[in-house]
Amino acid sequence: PRNLPTTKRQLPSDDAINAIKTNTDHPFALFALICLYSGLRRGEVLALQYEDIDRENRVIHVTKSVEFIGNNPHIKPPKTESGIRDAVLLKALASYIPQKGKGYIFKREDGKPLTKTQYRKRWLSYCKYIGFDITAHQLRHGFATILYEAGIPDKDAQELLGHSNITVTRNIYTHI
Repeated sequence: PRNLPTTKRQLPSDDAINAIKTNTDHPFALFALICLYSGLRRGEVLALQYEDIDRENRVIHVTKSVEFIGNNPHIKPPKTESGIRDAVLLKALASYIPQKGKGYIFKREDGKPLTKTQYRKRWLSYCKYIGFDITAHQLRHGFATILYEAGIPDKDAQELLGHSNITVTRNIYTHI
């Protein structure tokens, strides 16, 4: 909502990013790797299905998101119209995604998306495992900053992040 006090999100530290890159054997490590290497929102990652991964064209098709109503996940379109996009599937990430999966990547035993409680327990377990208290959204900010440091033009970064306004990319997500 507008007019609420806000604080600028902190980037994950270099040590936290290194911990994510090197501690890939935790069951929920793939979630953090997707956030870090694609810049997808938490809900977009939770809604990802193996069928959204296009290895041949090296893209991730982002067409939906999970929204929690209470504890229950509901599939909806991404946050903005610009949120429907193709994210780059980096080689560093592709190698961690199983080749022959089907359905949701992060799912319950019945194949449906994780509940809010299940997500939170898995994320907290992962954070404890790597030794850093971070959020998935901080990894999105980290991705935006990585794009900036790599010299990716602002307009391209905006599209990769699914922002409808370039000032959001420049002023909120890019940490210099």
